[in-house]
Amino acid sequence: MIAWRKRSNGPGTGADEVRANRRELLAAGMGLCLAPAAFARPVLPGDAPSYDARELTAVPNEAAIGRRYWSPGLNEGYVPQGLTVHGDEILIAAYRSTERDQDNGPARLFRLGRRDGRLLGSFALPATYGHPGGLAMVRETLFVANSGRLLALDFKESCRSGECVPLKETRVDKAMGPSFLAASGDRLWFGPYRREGAPSVHAVSVARILAAAEAPVGLADAEATIPLPLFAQGATFGPESSLWIAQSSGNRPAFLSRLDARSGAVLARYPAPGGIEDLGHAPDGRLWAVGEAGTQRWNRWSTFYPLVFEIDPGKLVAG
Repeated sequence: MIAWRKRSNGPGTGADEVRANRRELLAAGMGLCLAPAAFARPVLPGDAPSYDARELTAVPNEAAIGRRYWSPGLNEGYVPQGLTVHGDEILIAAYRSTERDQDNGPARLFRLGRRDGRLLGSFALPATYGHPGGLAMVRETLFVANSGRLLALDFKESCRSGECVPLKETRVDKAMGPSFLAASGDRLWFGPYRREGAPSVHAVSVARILAAAEAPVGLADAEATIPLPLFAQGATFGPESSLWIAQSSGNRPAFLSRLDARSGAVLARYPAPGGIEDLGHAPDGRLWAVGEAGTQRWNRWSTFYPLVFEIDPGKLVAG
């Protein structure tokens, strides 16, 4: 006989405990012996979610995923959006929301150690950046994207003071987004999130963005334009100079697409963890990504993977 008992391998609700005991009863009825460790959540750097005791979901291309860290601020309700890699740091922009219908909120920039996932610091973003969809670094200038807006800030001084130190804010034609950002040389690439139609990703010089002129950035400022896949959530340039795009839409299957940066042709398409958001490229050639599936706002999805995670491009399998 199996005793009805409270599990002790992580915080959770009464419903979680009922489901766990049902699994053990089912296993006993089938003549199986399942140790509690079989359902244990892995110990990862960062603060594990205390609002849900689920195990991490098995995800596509798991063999290509290396280091994994809990996304910062999960227990405070933060939803990760933008990501970029700067040397030994992973920078993540997130907004606070626990409600499905609230897609804006107080936002912060979190700094994680790339090698160990340790939280190095954070600072608040301006209230007008309540959905910071993309990040990119050009030298020591950090760019933050929010639809129709682009913020340039002094990264070193912001870290030193613990407060956002803006250098310039630029309005952007919303036909161009920006929903995400990627940096290549002295250009920023950005485009809109679209569920239908024929969107494009645009390259605009950093000099134009930082110029004293107050005119919004528009299509005429683009030095290059290429087709963009639908459902684009993030972008980065990989070690082979192709443009990687993260594509996701709610609880649907997600993908990584590798594009020819000159023509926009899709060179390869790889299944990815659901809820994947922005991408970054590390000096060692690995990609980094962040996912919102399993945050408090999006905790009803079938995928539970609220992580910052490393991807080895050489191990990805197309599908």
